[in-house]
Amino acid sequence: MLAYFSSRWCGMCVLMLCCLPIPVLAQVGIAAKYVRDSGIGSDPAVVFSENFESSLTTFSARFTGGGTSGIGTSTDHATASGGVQSVRLIPNGSSGTLYRQLSTDYDLLYLRYYVKYLGDISHHSGGYIGGYYPATSFPQGDAGLKGVRPNGDKLFISGFEQEGNQGTGSPNTRLGTYNNWIDMQGAAFQGQYFGRDLLVTENTPLQVNTWQCVEMRVKMNTTSGGHEGELQIWINDTQIRNFIPGSPVGAYDASGNWITGNGSGFPGLQWRDALVYGANWIKIQNYSDVGTPYDVLYDDLVVATSRIGCINAGPLAPTNLRVLP
Repeated sequence: MLAYFSSRWCGMCVLMLCCLPIPVLAQVGIAAKYVRDSGIGSDPAVVFSENFESSLTTFSARFTGGGTSGIGTSTDHATASGGVQSVRLIPNGSSGTLYRQLSTDYDLLYLRYYVKYLGDISHHSGGYIGGYYPATSFPQGDAGLKGVRPNGDKLFISGFEQEGNQGTGSPNTRLGTYNNWIDMQGAAFQGQYFGRDLLVTENTPLQVNTWQCVEMRVKMNTTSGGHEGELQIWINDTQIRNFIPGSPVGAYDASGNWITGNGSGFPGLQWRDALVYGANWIKIQNYSDVGTPYDVLYDDLVVATSRIGCINAGPLAPTNLRVLP
């Protein structure tokens, strides 16, 4: 009798344990619906996606910047990826760039990609969202410009890239932003306005030789003279900072970089001074013209109009477990 009750009690314990919810890593954004990103390109919110699993000739043709110079492939890829290769951007003395003109102008755009920095010396290496007016199928030079070209053409750029010792040939120490917009703060350098960094005090580690999931959100200002523009950045689904009107508290320094800490609320961003254009291109890049060049790997790039999130490595835990007799 005792053995019967002991056996029955153990069976009930197993049943109770099986009925308990099984912890599953929380997934966010549209990627949660697509295990290992399979089929994510067909989601209504997705504007463009590329997993770099085809041949170099095939996937490079999907980027309007054209050409395969400074571009290769690698069998190294993020663990969560559903594929077997990534794209390798090679500085090659100047740059390796994949640029994509989008079919329309967006007031809100998300860019998610996986990146692995193979070294800590690059001039400009990372992912970028931008807008040109008039729109163009090829990347343009943005250095030194404050939202308007001398001929009147307009632009903005928001990038997340290596920072710390830009352009010196010395190792970079962290990740930061490179932004050009209409009312950039700070003094000009020899008459030019180079990209400003909003993530100085956050001191986000570079994490060389480590795959990281990066996501950016750019929201355009909604009035031509307004500062409703926003920028939000996540790494591995953890928010690094959300720059919105009034937050975070801090101040611009003399160089025009934002220093979070003491001061007043973030004033917002005037990405544009005319509503005729918005975010109309994205690119990933590895540009290095100083020091020892290092390659950078990218994978599983998605552009969308809503939060994307990192890859769902799935499958989800089953919910219909039961104890058999």
